[in-house]
Amino acid sequence: MTIRRSAVAVAIAASLALVTAALAQSARPPDQFVTVNGIKLHYLDWGGRGDVLLFLSGLGDDVHRFDRFAPNFVDQYHAIGFTRRGAEPSEKPPTGYDQPTLANDIRVLMDVKGIRRATLIGHSIAGAEMTTFAASYPDRVTALVYLDAAYDYGRSYELALAGGLAKLNPDPTLEAVSRGARVHPNYARVSAPALAFFVLYDTPPDPTNDLAFRLLDASGYKREQIDQFRKTVKHARVIEWHDTNHMFFDDPKHVDDTVRIVRDFLAHLADGR
Repeated sequence: MTIRRSAVAVAIAASLALVTAALAQSARPPDQFVTVNGIKLHYLDWGGRGDVLLFLSGLGDDVHRFDRFAPNFVDQYHAIGFTRRGAEPSEKPPTGYDQPTLANDIRVLMDVKGIRRATLIGHSIAGAEMTTFAASYPDRVTALVYLDAAYDYGRSYELALAGGLAKLNPDPTLEAVSRGARVHPNYARVSAPALAFFVLYDTPPDPTNDLAFRLLDASGYKREQIDQFRKTVKHARVIEWHDTNHMFFDDPKHVDDTVRIVRDFLAHLADGR
């Protein structure tokens, strides 16, 4: 009897494992590719209907980063994601990492996919592209959602240089992306409503390496960025998180609140039409 019960338990465990694996796979959409400006670029489609939410990944990341986050919106929106040139599995051409070119990649992708307008939801360094895109193609933007991304990367690089903390990225392509993002955002030209999440650290998140904390938090840089965003973006909303990390939208402590805040923001846009 014990052997039989053990066999049943093993069978149940194996079945549960298969179900769990199937659910995990179903949440991960297949990789798709489109040629944009002569470059093969990676995109995802999580499904859904309605207004388009276009997710943009951070430095060196691909948009599978949003596999657990983006599906929270597909009941009311069409969620797709785009991996910029230079980040696998997109191609890595030797040039084209300046902000106008990266913003144009987004525009052409939207043209190819038949997307007239979209809400851009970007993480980290994608904020530079979002701002450039919104300033260059205002009629293609419904709204902007910055996921710890609304920073003046030109200013942060200046601070890093002054503090002797600037370092080359060992990956030349990622260095090119970083270099291209070192611009001062022209928020005055952003007419679309914008929601920005900022992650602030009250103490160094890594006590063994507090360089980033000293550069960005203790120096007042992030507070300066929040003030600049509030004052300069015409229709701005700011959310501050203090007890999480740069990937807060994957943090169990904050993911539900983040989804709720984004959905409320988008719903108010629809109500205002």
